[in-house]
Amino acid sequence: MECIVQGVIEIKNVPGFQTLLQGLCGTCSSPVRCHEICLRSGPNLGAVESEVRLLCNLVEESPRWTVQHIGSAMRGAAAEQLPAAVRTLLTSAVTENALPVFLALGYRVDYELLKEGVTFCCVRQGVPLDVSVLTISKLPVLHDLSQAVPLTPGLQLVQVTGPAAPGKFAEPAAAIAGLAEHVVQYVRLSKPGVLAGFPPAQNPAGGA
Repeated sequence: MECIVQGVIEIKNVPGFQTLLQGLCGTCSSPVRCHEICLRSGPNLGAVESEVRLLCNLVEESPRWTVQHIGSAMRGAAAEQLPAAVRTLLTSAVTENALPVFLALGYRVDYELLKEGVTFCCVRQGVPLDVSVLTISKLPVLHDLSQAVPLTPGLQLVQVTGPAAPGKFAEPAAAIAGLAEHVVQYVRLSKPGVLAGFPPAQNPAGGA
C-alpha cells in the first residue's frame, strides 16, 4: 500500500523547487523516463472492468518492464481525516513480451503515456518518500515515443508517495504532510483528484 499526494507546478518554478528538494532530501535527483501503457479488461474477463499498467523504465541501458495494479483509494471517516490518499499498489517484474500476453488474455490498450523528469528520495520522520517532478505526455501514435505530446504544456506534475502498511497510515501520511508544508511556496499538494490550485505568486528568496 502507499500514501500519495499530487500537485502541479509551473515549469518556470521547477529549478527553484528542485533546489529546495535537494536541500530537504540531502541527495541529488535521479532521472525518470517511463513508457506507461494502460490496459483495460474486455467483457470476457468479467462484468467489472479492471485496469493494469505496463511500465517500461527507459533510463537503464536495458529497458526494464513491470506490471502495476493500483486499487481504489481508501474511503471512510478515517481516510477523510488523513492528509494523503491511501491506496493498494501491486507491482511485479515482467518480460518485454508481457503486452502480447495481456492482449491475448482479452485486455485492450486504453492509452499510453510518456513520463519524463526527476525523482528525489527523501526520508522524513523516518519514512522514505519519493518526490517526482514529471512532464506527462500522451502518445497519439501507438507505441511511438517520438510523437509524444505534453498533456499540460507549461506545467509539470509533482507526486509524493510513501509506503504504508495495513492499518498503519498515520505515520507516512504525516510525513507527507510535513514535506508538503515545506514546499507550499512552490506547489500545493493534495489527494489525487482534489484540485488545490497554485500558490500565490511570490519570490521564494524573500518577498511577494
